[in-house]
Amino acid sequence: MGIIFLHQLHDHLKSLRFQVSLLLLLLLFSLNGLIFTWSKQQQITDDATIVSANNRIYERAETISQAVQEYRIFSNRAGIEFIAEGGTSWLHDGMWFHLGIEEEPPNSGRFRSDNNWMIRFEEADWALIVRIVLSFVCIALAYNTVSSEIEQSTLSLVFSNPLSRGRYLMGKFLAHLTVLLVSIILCSLVSLLILSLNRAIELDFVIFRSYCLFLLGTLFYLSFFLLLSMGISALSRNSASSLVILIMLWALLIVIIPQTSYMISTQLIETPGAWWETYFDPFNDARETLTKEGVSLRGKDLGGVDGYAIEKIYARRMNEIEKQQHQFHKNNIQKTIYQYQVAKAINVLSPGFAFQYSVESLLNTGEVRYQHLLKQGWNYLATLRDFLRARDAVDPDSPHVLFLADYMSTMELDANNIPRFKYQHPPLSESIVAGIIPLIVLILDTAIAFFFAFWCFNRAEIAG
Repeated sequence: MGIIFLHQLHDHLKSLRFQVSLLLLLLLFSLNGLIFTWSKQQQITDDATIVSANNRIYERAETISQAVQEYRIFSNRAGIEFIAEGGTSWLHDGMWFHLGIEEEPPNSGRFRSDNNWMIRFEEADWALIVRIVLSFVCIALAYNTVSSEIEQSTLSLVFSNPLSRGRYLMGKFLAHLTVLLVSIILCSLVSLLILSLNRAIELDFVIFRSYCLFLLGTLFYLSFFLLLSMGISALSRNSASSLVILIMLWALLIVIIPQTSYMISTQLIETPGAWWETYFDPFNDARETLTKEGVSLRGKDLGGVDGYAIEKIYARRMNEIEKQQHQFHKNNIQKTIYQYQVAKAINVLSPGFAFQYSVESLLNTGEVRYQHLLKQGWNYLATLRDFLRARDAVDPDSPHVLFLADYMSTMELDANNIPRFKYQHPPLSESIVAGIIPLIVLILDTAIAFFFAFWCFNRAEIAG
């Protein structure tokens, strides 16, 4: 097996196909380093603008009642988008919400200055290069692994020696895999060097861990296409036929299947539609009912006569409806996310996206990051309300009608004491849970390709 490995390695090193592929990969990874360096500079500018705008919002709150206003939060980038961008350019990166109980529900959106017209274009991260370019390079290097030997009638000579078919195939496979892994490591190190020299990243443990996880996913993904190519090469016994079949399979797995996911998911899963248009209907209905019962906001002068008893009834009822509507709001958001998840599940049938999603999840980018932002946003809303509730309670002159700004304390408030939002990156446990299914699918794909390659080669006639 060692001789087969070294012989195939030598063939690759002097092969024009490999040399051109290496130059192409080097070019793409270098461009990756430059593009994400420029992106980092834009990100710094955007983040400074967002932080400044947020600070002005907090500074407007000079009293407790004035603090019942709209707030905004945004997520920090993971810092490894050059490896797996994961929709960072189009997924919502912030939330806004009002502390008042008769206001719009918390919503998410984009705060950074990205062009929404560009969301259909993928960024040239490492995962994209591997998913599209390197998978094709696998085919280019391995499509004639067995068929060329059959055409040249050299297999019968090889097996005149005490060498099993399994050891022969493994020697070829390991040689292919070695040259590709070495190529990807060298080219990715060039990208890291460019990013590091331009201070777009810091070479720390997070980068090292992300790099290792990326290489792990790449190992399985390359193995799948190499084994598939070798199996088809043995099955077809003709290099030209093998190449045509592999290109068609590549188009099916990498292009066609992912393009059908949107259509299938939208047909299978219905979205809630323009549900926000009816969000305030329960509030309006309750307001009408309460008015008929003589319960309405009377103003601070009239309300103070009976200690704001009617206003407190009104606020309590609106608070109950808000809880129901917030749950209604969360459910509808989850329905839209579920449709996206169904589309992803269809995409996982493609080994390319099984690789893509496993890397994105394990590296804390993509959907897992957005879901974590939503969770933190709702928690922050509760934190701010608890803070104002406690401050309002210590003011004996306050009407204590919570989260109706006109009926809360007018006591002075130091804006610096308002709890500030600090985005917490998703824990590794959440990332593993999100990435385990696509990773298992990728491993299963590789295992199937392994048995397919050995089955095809073991049944192949070695004589030309």
